[in-house]
Amino acid sequence: MNFAVTASVLSLLVTIASIPSISCNAGDANVDRPQRPLFAHASGSPIAIAGGPDDVVVGDMNKDGKLDLVIASGRSRTLEVLPGLGDGRFRSDAVNKITVSEGPGEMALGDVNSDGNLDLAFISHDSYGVTMLLGDGKGALALAPNSPIVMKQGQQPHTHGLGLGDLNGDGKLDLATVNSTDNDVSVAFGDGRGGFARAPATFAVGPSPYPMALGDVNGDGHLDIIATATATGPLRAQQLPFSRALTLLLNDGRGSFRVSHIPLRTGEPWSVAIGDVNGDKHRDLVVTHHDMANLTVLSGDSRGAFTEVSGSPFDFGHNAFPVTLADVNHDGKQDVITASGEGVSMMLGDGRGSFKRSPSLTFPTGRGTWNFAVADLNGDGKVDLVACSGESNTVSVLLGQ
Repeated sequence: MNFAVTASVLSLLVTIASIPSISCNAGDANVDRPQRPLFAHASGSPIAIAGGPDDVVVGDMNKDGKLDLVIASGRSRTLEVLPGLGDGRFRSDAVNKITVSEGPGEMALGDVNSDGNLDLAFISHDSYGVTMLLGDGKGALALAPNSPIVMKQGQQPHTHGLGLGDLNGDGKLDLATVNSTDNDVSVAFGDGRGGFARAPATFAVGPSPYPMALGDVNGDGHLDIIATATATGPLRAQQLPFSRALTLLLNDGRGSFRVSHIPLRTGEPWSVAIGDVNGDKHRDLVVTHHDMANLTVLSGDSRGAFTEVSGSPFDFGHNAFPVTLADVNHDGKQDVITASGEGVSMMLGDGRGSFKRSPSLTFPTGRGTWNFAVADLNGDGKVDLVACSGESNTVSVLLGQ
C-alpha cells in the first residue's frame, strides 16, 4: 500500500515505522517525573523564517539520505526547502523558495507521478483547489501542469485538512480534503502520473471539521478517514449539539466509504490522531477539543468501534490544537504531543491508555505555534520535533535527548 508523508499521519509513518522504541525505565516512574529534559534545541535553532511560517513537513527532497524541511509561510505566500545536514541542523539559505498565488496551508509530501522524487501538495484556506508542486529530486519544486486540482464545486471554499495516501488500493496516491464550511470531505483519485479524478460525490461529516486523520482503524489494510467537528462556523449555536462525535469514513478498499459516527462525551473535537495507546494491537484515538484543555482517549476494538477509556478526558492544563502520537521518552509506550500556541507540549502514556502531564513537558518555541512535524532528524533513533511559530517568524528544531 502506498502511504505518503503528511502532517496529520507523520507520527504513524515516521515514529511507528522508522523509529525503534528503546526501553530505559520500568514502570510508571517516567510518567510522573522525567529524569532529564526530553528535548533540546538543535544548533542554530530557532531558525528565522520571514513571512509567518505556518506549517512544516519533513522529507528527503534532494535524495541525499538526510531529511529536509519544507516550510509554508502564509503571510508572504511562499514555500521554501531547507536542506538538512543530517545532525538536526539545516541550511538557512533555502535551496528553493517559491512564491505562490494563494497563502499555503496544510501540506503533504508523496511521489504522485512515480518518478521516485517527493512531490508537494498544499491547500489554501479560501479555495477548493489543491496546489501540486513536482519535485526534481534535487530539492527544487515546480508547479505541476494540472495544478490546482479542484476537489469539488461549491460556493463557500474553506479548506482545513489535507490527506495524501492510497485510498482505492491501486498503489497510487490519492487526495482527500476537509471542507469546513460545507461540512464534508472530498476525495480525488490519482493515476500515478500526476493526474487526479474527483470522486463522484463528497462525504458528509460533522459541523465545521478541521484537519482529518488517515489510518487503518479496523485492520483490513485500507486507509480510513476520521473527521472532527469543531462547530466553529457562523451557525455555531445550532451546530453545537451535533459536535459530540467524530465522523468515521470506513474504506472498502476501492475508494468508497461507509459513514458512521463515534460518539464523544466532550464536544467540539478539533484534532485526532490514530495509534495503539494501550498495547492491545488495535488502533485507538486521541482527540483534542476546541478552546478546551481536554484530551479524550478512545480505545478501539479493531472493527471500527471505539470506547472512551477510564479517566478520560485527561487535563492538558492548557488549550491543545493539532495532536500526534509518538514515543518521546523511549519506554515503548505512545505519548501525546500537541501544539499549544506558544510551544509544544506532551503527556506521557502509561501503555494502558492513561496519560499524565507535567510542567517539564512543555517546550516554549514562540508565539503562534500551531503546527509541528515529528521525525528522526539526526538518525539517533529518537523522536525529534520541528515547530512553526508564525507570529514569531521562527521555526524551532527540538532534538530528542
